[in-house]
Amino acid sequence: MAVETDQTKSNDTPIKSDASRANHPNKSIKKHRKLKVFGLIVFVLLLVPLLVAGWYGFVPGLSTLMGATKPRDLGVRYSAADLASYKQKTAVVLNDFTSAPDNPTKPGKKTIFADPKTVEGLNLTQSEITAAINDLGWLWMPLKNVQVRLGNDVVEISGNLNATYASEVVNFIGGVGYSQSDVDKAASWGKRFANNAAVYIKATGSVQNDQLSFRLQQIQIGRYNVPQDIASRVLSTGTSNSIARTQHLEVQSAKLQPGSLVFSGTYPTTVYVKR
Repeated sequence: MAVETDQTKSNDTPIKSDASRANHPNKSIKKHRKLKVFGLIVFVLLLVPLLVAGWYGFVPGLSTLMGATKPRDLGVRYSAADLASYKQKTAVVLNDFTSAPDNPTKPGKKTIFADPKTVEGLNLTQSEITAAINDLGWLWMPLKNVQVRLGNDVVEISGNLNATYASEVVNFIGGVGYSQSDVDKAASWGKRFANNAAVYIKATGSVQNDQLSFRLQQIQIGRYNVPQDIASRVLSTGTSNSIARTQHLEVQSAKLQPGSLVFSGTYPTTVYVKR
């Protein structure tokens, strides 16, 4: 019986020389490198859209890290004194909607606005307005952490989007120029992808005899600049409807000037707010 020796093995199985290894790289190493390159490509293809979405404010957590949920600082500060000054100037009182009496002119409905007051040249500072908005406590409020900065016929607003009750807000103000179906789709998208995103709005405007003169300059949600034709239609229609549907509100004039709003007309001093 033949005995297999190391020499026999070496004769039957050729051993590659160092030169041969240099000229024919190991196939497994090549395969491993290809898998690494493919993995990097897949990683980039997944990461880039994710980072873009995070930059624009559509990915919770990541958007926060990238600053897409941090509202633009307009430099407007307010204190308890500003809120007290607003209340003293306007005499507006906010009550819980659960205590609202029946509306005498709309059977089956509750009163929202009451006790009208007429003023001439009421001057409200941007800090007082900012304080009042943040103190409102309205459940359906579409913005939170709000700042309002005023200039010559110019208003800038920043804050965080609250899309939770977007459909309810649109119905409440009487529509924004789009069908209910379109509004519901947009609201659903906002709740899923843009809730709490930073919002910035800049526009010029004034009101004379309840007629709104409005021109949108910019609206940004997260890092995304909303097309002006769509945004202008929504904001202009929504604002006009809000003025028309607010009982006891008649705007003789509303003039924006650096740091303040000058209002002449009639407005309700009692407001019942859903909380």
